[in-house]
Amino acid sequence: MSYSQKPHFVVKNNSQKGGYKYEDILTENVLQDVCQKITGVFDYTLEFDNEGYNKGRLATLHYNGAKHFISFSETGQISGRNYFFQSITTALVSFFKESSMNKEIHFYFLDLTGNVETKYYTFLYRVMATAGVRFLNPEKILNTKINNFNSIDDLIAVKEQVRNTNRSNNSTYLIQEQEGTTEIYAKTYGANKKESVLITMAASILSEYVYLFEVSEQGLRSLPRPDTEALKKLQNIKIITTDITMERREFEQNNSLRSPKFIYNLLDRLGPKKCALCDCEIPQLIEGAHIWPVADIKNTSLTFDEKLECATDGNNGIWLCENHHSMYDQGILAICKDGSVMYDNDLKDSDKGFISKVTEARSLSNSISNSYVLEYLEKRYQNQHFLNKTYVEL
Repeated sequence: MSYSQKPHFVVKNNSQKGGYKYEDILTENVLQDVCQKITGVFDYTLEFDNEGYNKGRLATLHYNGAKHFISFSETGQISGRNYFFQSITTALVSFFKESSMNKEIHFYFLDLTGNVETKYYTFLYRVMATAGVRFLNPEKILNTKINNFNSIDDLIAVKEQVRNTNRSNNSTYLIQEQEGTTEIYAKTYGANKKESVLITMAASILSEYVYLFEVSEQGLRSLPRPDTEALKKLQNIKIITTDITMERREFEQNNSLRSPKFIYNLLDRLGPKKCALCDCEIPQLIEGAHIWPVADIKNTSLTFDEKLECATDGNNGIWLCENHHSMYDQGILAICKDGSVMYDNDLKDSDKGFISKVTEARSLSNSISNSYVLEYLEKRYQNQHFLNKTYVEL
């Protein structure tokens, strides 16, 4: 499609929600401002398309062979944080699916009321900027500058700070598994799935490889199809869909179960990887350790579904570094029924000295332990392998 020499706007006129027309909110002053900020000129032509409806609160601007995608904020009183950011994710999906390489994506604040500079909002502005979104008029609404994330570690750290201020925001978790590789665990149900897509887009800029695990919930196995199609356009993202069939197969075949659901539940309960027994916070060296071993769970009279539930329960696990995980599994080190940390009394004195030196914690911290954890510890030490050992305090 060819356009005149002037910048040309194309806007789907019908709103997807709300029953309004975009011609009523994208005034001449707004479009002139957008046009000038993108192209340097005020004069433009405009086409409102009345077929279908507008996805992503989106307009496109065509000029000098380039296609600009502009997503607009809500206007008036904001509806809520999830709705606020759903539109930009939808706009980004359209942007990444666009075949032309001569393209840019922008965000423009309309007149609105409400607090849009909370920690969560600020975090997602930075995610948007990292994903390639250019803010056209942030000074209209915001008091602070929007800075891209410089590394995946930075993104993960700020995401955890936001999580600590709002524990209900638990949809997306990130782990840096090895240099250049990031794992993202995202639930497929609820409004926060759009947050997962947005964060994955940003992570693809910061990481050499991204593995996106879709943790199925409420019968939904995957993220929305248009979103996954757009993510697949980014060549460094691999999407892994998990479901009950995958979890069952993993449980049946592997006693050291490392299912995506188990890892997600540990991240949800404990936060980022940090060894429960020492100061190690190197994510590549830290693993999810089962308290009640999977092999023991399999040997109970529980139904298959009950066994699987215990094996993937976040309360049946703790983060341990490779060193402590190995000592824990082999019974060299024990976390007893009351949460205290002990070691096998049959060890050589030099080995006891080494374990005591590398094990800072003498009991599970209150942030890790709870009544369910203590129940799993009780079940663990019903195994004859542990009953035959004598443990002493560190």
